[in-house]
Amino acid sequence: MFQSLLSLAVTIFIFGLLIFVHEFGHYMVARAFKVGVIEFAIGMGPKIKTWKGKYNDFTIRAIPIGGFVNMVGEYDEEIPDEHKYKIPLNERSVWKRMLIVIAGPVMNLLLAFLIMVGIVCGSNLIGTSIVAEFDENSVSNQYGLQVNDEIITVNGKSIHCTSDLNYKIISDGIEPIDIVVLRDGKEILLKDVKFGSATEDGIVMGVMDFKVRGVKKTFGGVMSEAFWQSYSTVYITFDSLVDTFSGRYGIDAVGGPVAVGGEIDKTIKQSEGFTETLLTLSSLVVMISVSLGIFNLLPIPVLDGGRLLFYIIEAIRRKPLNPKYEQAVSAVFTVLLFGLMAFVLIKDIAGLF
Repeated sequence: MFQSLLSLAVTIFIFGLLIFVHEFGHYMVARAFKVGVIEFAIGMGPKIKTWKGKYNDFTIRAIPIGGFVNMVGEYDEEIPDEHKYKIPLNERSVWKRMLIVIAGPVMNLLLAFLIMVGIVCGSNLIGTSIVAEFDENSVSNQYGLQVNDEIITVNGKSIHCTSDLNYKIISDGIEPIDIVVLRDGKEILLKDVKFGSATEDGIVMGVMDFKVRGVKKTFGGVMSEAFWQSYSTVYITFDSLVDTFSGRYGIDAVGGPVAVGGEIDKTIKQSEGFTETLLTLSSLVVMISVSLGIFNLLPIPVLDGGRLLFYIIEAIRRKPLNPKYEQAVSAVFTVLLFGLMAFVLIKDIAGLF
């Protein structure tokens, strides 16, 4: 019972943190451009707590999913008297509105990088792409891969860190793959290297059958590794999204807050000790934060990426879209998005039983 309550509290905290960071990005850039802000809200639905700030209200709302920054002139609604003197969003130049829109996703990506710095600092060594030793019953060493090979590319994808290497083998290793290695100072192309495979939750994946060499940490090494690990997470998130839409993973691979909560609960139960739990949860937060940032940048109306798309069209046309058209398109996608959210929620809840 205690573990379940702890998992619920941790899940709410993580989502609250990610939402706050995302909305804080919008808020700070809007304030920097002197756009009037009416409300900074965490959560959706009815208000349960309100604080009066110097420039705007700060609120907590009943449903702990999502959040928003309500700016003057953003919606067709009556502006409270106390905010009517402030500069509306739509009176700012289109490039400033673009920066306000992308600030939320960028803050999620920045948070992921900062957490990744902490993860790398907490590790004993920094991983490389150099083959240290093969596992028992390994397959890839029978197709030309050798100890001390430094793997440079896998199927044309440059390898900058261990997670790049691991992901490409998991993703592409179900079929023979081409690997370029650095061996004795020379680049060598190994064609059609085979790996073993495994099936998890109905998804067939390649198996990385060797361990990589680790090196000691330095300040430069930590920062470089944190950057490339973060970049790798962005790549993995985007590539997995493409694979999901292409049908490779299917709808079972799509999860919402309930599924994430389940992963958090599993992490807390299976990790041994505080340090391992913290590092594992931190890695999960990095993935969720990057996913939130990437998802919000998709060019779908009602998301930040959709608003950005409207602004790009406005910049090209040199005049804004008809508000009625924009509102109609947004309304349609709002219904579709809420329908998808409801479907994923039902699927996740059903998966608990």
